[in-house]
Amino acid sequence: MEILTDNIVQRVRQDNCFDFMRYLFAISLIIAHFCTLIDIPQMWFITGSMRVKAFFTITGFLVTYSFLRRNNDIRSYAIKRFVRIIPAYVVCILFCFLLGWYVTSLSTREFLSSPQTWKYLLANIPMLNWLEPELPNTFQGNPLPQMNGSLWSMKQEVIFYVLVPLLIWLMKDSTKRNILCGLTIAVCVLAYNHVNVQTQYFMYFLTGMILLLYFDVFCKWQRYIVPFAILSLIPVYSIEVSYISEICTSIEPICFPTVLVGAAYNLKPLNVFRKYDNITYGLYLYHFPIIQILIHYGLADYSLTACFVVSLTVTSVLACMSWYLIEKPLMNMAK
Repeated sequence: MEILTDNIVQRVRQDNCFDFMRYLFAISLIIAHFCTLIDIPQMWFITGSMRVKAFFTITGFLVTYSFLRRNNDIRSYAIKRFVRIIPAYVVCILFCFLLGWYVTSLSTREFLSSPQTWKYLLANIPMLNWLEPELPNTFQGNPLPQMNGSLWSMKQEVIFYVLVPLLIWLMKDSTKRNILCGLTIAVCVLAYNHVNVQTQYFMYFLTGMILLLYFDVFCKWQRYIVPFAILSLIPVYSIEVSYISEICTSIEPICFPTVLVGAAYNLKPLNVFRKYDNITYGLYLYHFPIIQILIHYGLADYSLTACFVVSLTVTSVLACMSWYLIEKPLMNMAK
């Protein structure tokens, strides 16, 4: 039985505001990291954790759709995923290397001869960022000395990309698909509070996949499903500790993606963002080191507002350069 029916394709391709959501959560991430790096209280209602959940939900939904639209062609899927994320990511790592070289208190000879410098490159290019998040004598006066702490999620993203063809192969039969999706939902409910953060994020990715695979069912019943999901999330975000909030927390990896996808296809005034190029990947890649260097030179001590505005402006410029000089040309070549 065909997984991606013409009916599902037609419904998925309807106007949606996923692009707006990408911008909303990218800006939210910048705000969250700005507060963390300067060591001030969070000043925005969307936390960094919520942004990651949203990102993996959207990725699970859209990347699964992209794979299925290519008739399960793993080669075509792998090429597109590689071209979409790896070149821009590697350029960002080299940018961080050059930035660290510029601001380090070491001499050029000391910096280039330091084992930590080369460990940083060798660890970060293959996305093993946790092995060496810092460059020698760089940003040591900042509250956090990391060069680009936001890149930890890249390895998660790549792992999830690799799992998509395997999961789709396991679910190619409708009966197996129903069983596996049912088991996935059951595991999300029963195990969410007992697994590590990385596994929790995978649950949001899986729910995004499931929403795509059963999108026609979702569209048929969303008038009931989405309000229920919204009501289930209220205790999670409004009650510190209670029996009800603990129960609702266990079903959050199902309810949160449900609300997100429902909003994407019902907030029609926000669909206008689909008309424009999307630079959110560049915003994600470059905001962390830009905030770090502004803190390093004391702009945050002078004015928090000026520091945020400058960091957002410079990050946007670098994101545009990444999109128009690297991402978009390579994506066009891959086509």
